[in-house]
Amino acid sequence: MDKFAINEVKIQALAYDLAEGLLLFDRNGVVQYLNPEAEKLLGWNMSETLGKRTHKDLHDPSKIQDDDMCFFDRAQTTQTVVRVEGKKIYRPDGSAFFALVVAYPFAENGTFDGCAVALSDISESVQLQEELEESLARIRQLKYTELRESILYGITQRVLTEQPLSDIFKYLCNELVQTLGYPVAYVALKEDDGSARIVAQCGLTRVEVTSFQMRWDETLQGEGGFGKAIRSDLPQIYNLKDNPYNKAWNWIYKKRSLRSVAIFPISSNSRVLGALILYSRKEEYFDIPSIERMQAFADQLDLALWTDEVRRKLRLQNTALIAVTHAIVIMDGTGKILWANPAFTKLTGYELKKVLGQTPRFLRSGYQDQAFYERMWKTILAGQIWQGELINRRADGTHYSEEMTITPVKSEVQEITHFIAVKQDISERVTNQRALRISEEQFRDMFETMNSAVVVFKLTDDGQDFICTDINGAAERVEKISRKEAIGSLIIKVFPLVKELGLFKLMHQVFRTGERAKFPAIYYNNQRATGWSEGVIYKVATGNVVVLYDDVSQRILHEKTLWQEKERAQVTLASIADAVLTTDVHGKVTYLNPVAEMMTGWTNDEAQGLAVESVFDIFHESTAQPMAQPVWQCLRESRVVELSNHAVLRHRGGRQLFYIDDSAAPIRDRDGQMIGAVLVFRDVTEKRELLRRLSHQAHHDALTDLPNRQLLKERILQAILQARRQQGQVAVFFVDLDGFKLVNDTLGHAAGDSLLCQVGERFKAVLRQEDTVARQGGDEFLILLPKLPSEQQAARVAQKLLDVLAPPFTLFKQVVYLTASIGIALYPVDGEDSEILIQHADMAMYQVKTEGRNHYNFYTRALNERMAEQLAFQNEMRQALERKEFILYYQPQYCLSDGQLCGMEALVRWQHPERGFLPPGKFISIAEDSGLILPLGEWVLRTACAQNKLWQDLGYPPVRISVNLSARQFRQKDLVQQIARILQETNLDPQWLELEITESLSMENVRVSVDILKKLKNMGIYLAIDDFGTGFSSLSYLSRFSLNTLKIDRSFISEINESLNRQAIVLTIIQLAQNLGLKVIAEGVETKSQLDFLRTKGCDKAQGFFFAKPAPEEEIPLFFSKNCRVISDILL
Repeated sequence: MDKFAINEVKIQALAYDLAEGLLLFDRNGVVQYLNPEAEKLLGWNMSETLGKRTHKDLHDPSKIQDDDMCFFDRAQTTQTVVRVEGKKIYRPDGSAFFALVVAYPFAENGTFDGCAVALSDISESVQLQEELEESLARIRQLKYTELRESILYGITQRVLTEQPLSDIFKYLCNELVQTLGYPVAYVALKEDDGSARIVAQCGLTRVEVTSFQMRWDETLQGEGGFGKAIRSDLPQIYNLKDNPYNKAWNWIYKKRSLRSVAIFPISSNSRVLGALILYSRKEEYFDIPSIERMQAFADQLDLALWTDEVRRKLRLQNTALIAVTHAIVIMDGTGKILWANPAFTKLTGYELKKVLGQTPRFLRSGYQDQAFYERMWKTILAGQIWQGELINRRADGTHYSEEMTITPVKSEVQEITHFIAVKQDISERVTNQRALRISEEQFRDMFETMNSAVVVFKLTDDGQDFICTDINGAAERVEKISRKEAIGSLIIKVFPLVKELGLFKLMHQVFRTGERAKFPAIYYNNQRATGWSEGVIYKVATGNVVVLYDDVSQRILHEKTLWQEKERAQVTLASIADAVLTTDVHGKVTYLNPVAEMMTGWTNDEAQGLAVESVFDIFHESTAQPMAQPVWQCLRESRVVELSNHAVLRHRGGRQLFYIDDSAAPIRDRDGQMIGAVLVFRDVTEKRELLRRLSHQAHHDALTDLPNRQLLKERILQAILQARRQQGQVAVFFVDLDGFKLVNDTLGHAAGDSLLCQVGERFKAVLRQEDTVARQGGDEFLILLPKLPSEQQAARVAQKLLDVLAPPFTLFKQVVYLTASIGIALYPVDGEDSEILIQHADMAMYQVKTEGRNHYNFYTRALNERMAEQLAFQNEMRQALERKEFILYYQPQYCLSDGQLCGMEALVRWQHPERGFLPPGKFISIAEDSGLILPLGEWVLRTACAQNKLWQDLGYPPVRISVNLSARQFRQKDLVQQIARILQETNLDPQWLELEITESLSMENVRVSVDILKKLKNMGIYLAIDDFGTGFSSLSYLSRFSLNTLKIDRSFISEINESLNRQAIVLTIIQLAQNLGLKVIAEGVETKSQLDFLRTKGCDKAQGFFFAKPAPEEEIPLFFSKNCRVISDILL
């Protein structure tokens, strides 16, 4: 028995009760034994199995051919234990199980004798393992899906946030390598030359990147996977070792253990732009499911590329919209503005942020009515495009014309979602069109009304003839053809003799060359008309040919007549008052008439053949330079030439000069050829002298011969321009003579005129030569000091002017003293033009007047403010009259002999709404200056008369009411008529009215004053001189006035107890009044001692606070009571 048999016996004994299946094979693979467990596992019967080679049947038949050898063969070959786990073994009935197979070889001395094979059923374990692997695969798939979705989401976010494509490509490559575990990933984009460029990668070095030289064209290198993917737009997968096109990169594959690759095309708008390339370290790694999964990344890159392209287009479009010169506005479906380009702001002046959300109604100008906008909205709401022109209003209020197109934007369901308005500023075009229309109308008017005949022709299509396109009225009359007949007709119908006269050929020449051509006077005699014509033919920009001509039949007739009368003309030339000189075409003198002989000093015979400039010697009156000869210009230009107004003719030998006017005209022969020139000139020396005098009078004062205001303003302007260049100063003085009116009225206008002339001479005597003294008018002078070195210099000059007036003036043997008030304004601090400087100097002078006169004052801003305040006060006063803010107070007047109430003085007060209760001293002077004193004075007079009449009607004893007349009132021409009208309206008896005028006012114009006062006195009105003793009056004049009362000024009364002089003055006034038969009333009586003095000295009446203060009308009835009317207790 051999060893195998011995072993078999031992194994059988041991294996019979084993829980595992056991089979024994001899060296040939024949089954020698299987235990019961093996029979059970394999489904074999021992009797059927023994002696068979069944070791191969233990394997999956479908896998046997794929194994290098079965476990028996491997055990036999290696003579080592062979372990195979999870082998699927099929039973004879077709069922199968997974087994753990362990083969134990029997060998001795290197000889294989067989093997024992142990079988264990591990189906449950395998099933559990498969379930575990499936679970792990599902987990890996879920994790992969989660990571993939995360990466896709990252790409989406970067697309939405408009990150650059390069960043998106880089992000994807990094995630594919670092998150999903691919060893290498990159994105390559194709170039126009057929190559490809890697734009993003992960897993490669820079050297490796530059080594990838891919192509996508149909070259040999382009036949690789990248080129196929690009051209087919389909993914490409392959193992790297099988691809002959990748040999150049094998060193990279080997270095990084890369085994397979997948290439996914990426595109935008159906255009393949590149590919996403992924590598794996496993062969056959990329299958259809993985391709489908990875395609999502390529699709996402497609979206990124498409979005980037769209955004670039949108940016380009947006740039175009911003750059376009037309205004573009996008509105929603309700017309509210969503967006507008900068051109909109430039056109309208409205910033976009201020109009967002508004409808464009703010642009409406009012030029279009509501119906216009309703038609527009009806059109666009119907889904139609609206186009039109309208006038809109800019943000600054100006108007402009625009051409607008509104296009509705519809959704997929044809609903209008937006409106796009495109606006173009056509203001200039509208203006140009309007100007063109006016120009065309003017041209048509000119065309139709011009005296010359005009006919317009165009060339026929064959270029052989001309057709009339237009004809004016003059041509219709000359050619005796109507416009209707002419237009559209060939030229021969308009001009029947056009070819015979040579015009047809001339018109073709003009059309061909474009150069105008004149045709001389030609005679025509056709079936319609006869006469002479001459003119010009020219071509216009439209290509038409224009024939412009005149009917010169009369001229030809006149020329013939002229030549017939040439002899008679010679006689005429010899007898006319103008000088006549004729020359030939060479400028040689051919004739002088007698006047020309006298003015030039040359006889006709002497001048024959001399050059015209030798006989007609002229020069310019200002420069004394020789002047161009008008004869030569006439001969050169063949036209009438006039000489300038500054020509002076020098008599032969220079003994005499003549200022002349002249003109030269060409002389033509019968054929119209110029044969010489005729020069006609006349002596205008006296005329020139008259013009100079008139010019001087226009710029100088007629009385003083000083520059007037106009000339002064011109000189101020020149001085300002010079000071501006040299950064200097200019001073303007406004001088008003104090008391001039009194001198003028007292001594007469002749004396006043003489005084003004003497003042002007004194002023000039103390000023520089470059300074200007001008008379403003009346007693006002203006003085200009250019090149002023300093303000102090202006003050010194002003003092000189005051000093120069200090010596007395002698006027018709009368000695007069005079002072002046001077206002000064300086350039540039007080103004930068003449009017402002004069105005400010006037203000400064007025301030001097108010401060006492005989002084000078500089203009200040504060002065301007005071004047402005006075102006405001005047305006308030004007409103006060309308609002009835003025009221009258009345102060009683008493008779000192019996204490009876004998009169009232009406005193005006102003109840100002803001300033309070104002006495007359606050506003009367302003009213006087502004002229408001006239309506105010009339109101006072009417109100006082009406109130006095009312008291009488109420039964109170009649008293006389006193009313002050202002200077302006007294100067009114209708003063007497006005007072008469008021008395008639109020029905007051004139004897109960007393009018007070000031002493100085009465002396302004004595003759006029006497006349007015006489008329008032004849009406029955009482008259009084107010403030007597404060002015200047003549006793002789005073006796001529029709007065009733003298009123002693309060200034004398207030100091009557302290001053003997005041007592003497008051006593003198009382005695004067008594001597003149006048009554005397004293105002301002405030003490018992004052009253006692006046009563003892014979004063008739008095008023003042001692008796009563001025009171309103409602308190006056108290003074009519018995206790108030009699003041005997006071007098006692």
